[in-house]
Amino acid sequence: MGGKRSLRMRTAERGDFGNLVSMTSVEGWGYREEDFGWFEKVGGRTLLAVEGREIIGMVTLFDYGDTGWISNLLVKCEERRRGVGTALLDECMRRFSEKRTIALFAYEHTVGFYEDHGFKRESDAHIASLGAAQTEKWQAGRAMEVTEEMVEFDRECFGFTRPALLKGLSEIGEVLVPVKGRGFAIVRPDPIEPRAGPVVASDRKGGTELLCSALSAAGPSAKALVTGEGFEALKYEGKISRLYQGDPPKIDRNRAFAFAGPELG
Repeated sequence: MGGKRSLRMRTAERGDFGNLVSMTSVEGWGYREEDFGWFEKVGGRTLLAVEGREIIGMVTLFDYGDTGWISNLLVKCEERRRGVGTALLDECMRRFSEKRTIALFAYEHTVGFYEDHGFKRESDAHIASLGAAQTEKWQAGRAMEVTEEMVEFDRECFGFTRPALLKGLSEIGEVLVPVKGRGFAIVRPDPIEPRAGPVVASDRKGGTELLCSALSAAGPSAKALVTGEGFEALKYEGKISRLYQGDPPKIDRNRAFAFAGPELG
């Protein structure tokens, strides 16, 4: 673990959340203390790298059944290139050693780090928003809550079993459904970081309308992490790669149109 350094790994506690907000705010992530509590509520765990009494790194782990998902890997600027990120990633791999698949999203400048640690690039996703010239009124219905049928459809599309995450997302947002066919979208009209996702539908027309409806409902600055290019109504703003170890992550690209988000997958 970084030569003679005495790093200690432990799970974040509520008293740590203020320090984590300060650390992530340097990166412009916009997290609040309640966000870290929410991660725990939906089945996530935030792991800390601690030296002495100082938190110098963090990572969040999500259990999606056969898949372990890694997100929010962050090391303080002054501690980078000293083995802290590798130590955190090694601990994630140890805790997920029984999983069939371990996956994550990575921005382009961090892909090499994960590839050096045995991850393979599976596919790209794209950060997108509604185009500025969009004036069309997108139609969608609303659901009261996430149902068991939605959880199953999400599993069919993404290969994940994650009812706690979907229900948690719906509680801080709202659920849209297509006018026709199967599917749903979760909208989070957050004042800091409005998001749409996941978005799944039984066909491309319904998925396109549902995706655009969700972005419109989330607000003018809302973004979605979409599974592909070619949606004419969208403005593409960046690319993120999905990487994995073990079995390749499953995805039905004919029915999955947006992920839950770059943090949660």
